Amino acid sequence: MKNQTFLIISINIAALMVLMDLSAINIALPTIKEYFDISVTTVSLILMSSMLTATGTALIMGKFIESQNSKTILTTAFLLFGITTTITSQISNFYWLIPIRFIQGIAEAALYVSGPALIKQLVAASKQQKEYGRWMMSCGLGISLGPLIGGLLIHSFGWQTVFLINLPLSIIGILFAYQIKIENPKIDPNKVDILGGIYSFLFLGFFILFFNLVTSSSVNVLSKLGSASASLLFLILFIKQEKTSSTPVLDLKLFKTINFRQANLGFLLFFLVNIGSRFLRPFYFEETRFLNPSTSGILMMVSPSVMLVLSYFSHLFRNYFSTRNMVILGNILLSISMLMFSFWNTDSSMIFIIVSMVILGLAMGFYYPATTQIGMKSLPQGKHGMGSASISISKSIGKLMGVLLFGLFFQVSFEFFSHQNLSYFLIKSEAIQLVFTVAFGISILNTLLSLGIKNEK
Repeated sequence: MKNQTFLIISINIAALMVLMDLSAINIALPTIKEYFDISVTTVSLILMSSMLTATGTALIMGKFIESQNSKTILTTAFLLFGITTTITSQISNFYWLIPIRFIQGIAEAALYVSGPALIKQLVAASKQQKEYGRWMMSCGLGISLGPLIGGLLIHSFGWQTVFLINLPLSIIGILFAYQIKIENPKIDPNKVDILGGIYSFLFLGFFILFFNLVTSSSVNVLSKLGSASASLLFLILFIKQEKTSSTPVLDLKLFKTINFRQANLGFLLFFLVNIGSRFLRPFYFEETRFLNPSTSGILMMVSPSVMLVLSYFSHLFRNYFSTRNMVILGNILLSISMLMFSFWNTDSSMIFIIVSMVILGLAMGFYYPATTQIGMKSLPQGKHGMGSASISISKSIGKLMGVLLFGLFFQVSFEFFSHQNLSYFLIKSEAIQLVFTVAFGISILNTLLSLGIKNEK
């Protein structure tokens, strides 16, 4: 029991740390851009470099989690994260930040994938939904605290200190992970499908590159087609390799299970809508309502704050709802929140805005733990690592597509309304409303798809 406590604390610190890092650094990007006098596209490489390796190595990390000692995985990942984030804070040349963040993404993959995988493997089935809820609460706490603490550090000590925000958590994580004494079954390293891992990394890397290029008007069509073609080629090679490998990094037969397939698709669409809307909300707050950044930051904390409270108690709702119904309810609430967002305009009351974001927080609080439970519980024994990695990749692709597609939708909508006789700020408000309407449509689609989930036995 004591060992399991060390394990639970470790994976929750990991979730808190990874999400706090991403949200805090996002706040620092404008300051870093100004400090180095670089473009928005260039400064975004800080996030994109770690996102590439975190997404691209997720399947490999999932396989390691299945085959290696959980103490070794977590201790090594915390150590690598702590070292890279400390080095990053000391670098004065922007272009040296990119390879260090690239390496840090490997640690992020191991830390994030470990949570659901080790809960599935080492926690009693009756307690898993409670632990999934706590793990999602830690994610919500990281999203909430990152911008707040990051902003204070940047204002008081400079942008470099934002990279140290998680150093204390790395140290604490190492101390707890080192106490774990739970052994995992060993797999011969020579039987690990390294080639499949390489193909998956290249597929996801070119996929991410394509979505970055497709929204840029300065990149020629050949470059866009080249990245799309390379992504498709490596996807085909990956599928072929996984079908023939005796120890695949991702067993494609898992997708024949309805609930696992629904969890992956559901998370992709839910994250696309939620993260895409999160990308646009600050523009509405600051550029159409003229709120200052600190007020905007406080408003952005509403949804994750509601989520983290609800996630902690999500297991108690099993007395009233099945896990399937909690997934459906989460999607319905997401649809309601996006519908309310689509009515945001220059005159919307603050109460209406806050209520709509509270509903979004409720959607996240119901959906995240329940869908994780649905997906992980459907996995056969010994597939916890690759299952968690697959769900993690679905989330990452959803995040990426949400930001890039919603940004593209906004640009197209803005140009459309620009031909009308409206003020600049009203045009921006109308464009944001139209994008939120699209988000409502996608969330309705996800709700309908979730009806196909089977009740747990």
